[in-house]
Amino acid sequence: MNNTDSNHLHIKHSILAFTAAAVWGFYWYPLRKIEDAGIPAAWATLAIYLAPFLFLSPLCFIRRTSLLQHWRGLVMIGAIIGAALACYATAFLHTSVLRTVLLFYMTPVWSTLLGLVFLNEKNNPRRWIAMVVGFGGLALMLSNSGQSAAQPFGLGDIAALLSGVLWGAGTVLIKKKPNIDSSDIVPVQYFFAMLVSGVFLLFGTNEAAGPLPPASAWIAAMPSILLFYILIIPPTIFICIRAAQVLSPGRVGILMMSEVLVAGITAPLLAGEVLSGKEWVAAGLILAAGIIEVTTAHPVEPIPD
Repeated sequence: MNNTDSNHLHIKHSILAFTAAAVWGFYWYPLRKIEDAGIPAAWATLAIYLAPFLFLSPLCFIRRTSLLQHWRGLVMIGAIIGAALACYATAFLHTSVLRTVLLFYMTPVWSTLLGLVFLNEKNNPRRWIAMVVGFGGLALMLSNSGQSAAQPFGLGDIAALLSGVLWGAGTVLIKKKPNIDSSDIVPVQYFFAMLVSGVFLLFGTNEAAGPLPPASAWIAAMPSILLFYILIIPPTIFICIRAAQVLSPGRVGILMMSEVLVAGITAPLLAGEVLSGKEWVAAGLILAAGIIEVTTAHPVEPIPD
């Protein structure tokens, strides 16, 4: 593949990752709807990963030969990404939308640092500019996030920060295992997200979990689970994982900041979280960081050992 074709491939995956991650800006809303339907937080987190895993389980049977061939790498990637997803959903149910996405999007820092250490990557000036612009926007938004900024650092904040660290580590591992098909990674990471959510449910407090919700609550929550977490989210995860196989981990983390932009718009409109003028500027900086990354002609590549 020549340089021109390589650049086109990287730009294509950059645009797809930026767009797919933007959909995640709505991730919190159906989750809150599920909780409003009478499903406690720990049960809601389990449901949004159990349901898509069951939906994708036939794919595991179809691709069983490939799964067995790469089972070690799949277990490592699936466990890390699955835990990241479980922590991410948990964070939305225990802290504000903006706090969750802001803490999660320390991800490019972890991804870049891990990429430098484990992938022998080199940075270029546009990459640093994108990081500075993007994290400048995040810092600006965090500095003026209203009442949520005054909340003590609690369970939701820890879960959000941990999810970002795990996601960053997962993208580095995906990059190191390019021979594993992304079609195999998606159902496996849902399996582990389901397991970790089950652990949270098992060892959570009575207030967080409680007994199995009644059938009426599950019926009320089913449209949100079916439409968003089964039909919409799995394809976006596939796109982001595929991008992580082609692009550097730090680049993927920066591109996924598009979620912050969407969450910054949906949170005030749907959850009443007020977005100030300063936060609009912050959202613009985050969008600018994504554009800089998308239009970078020569993306960072690992140097062979």
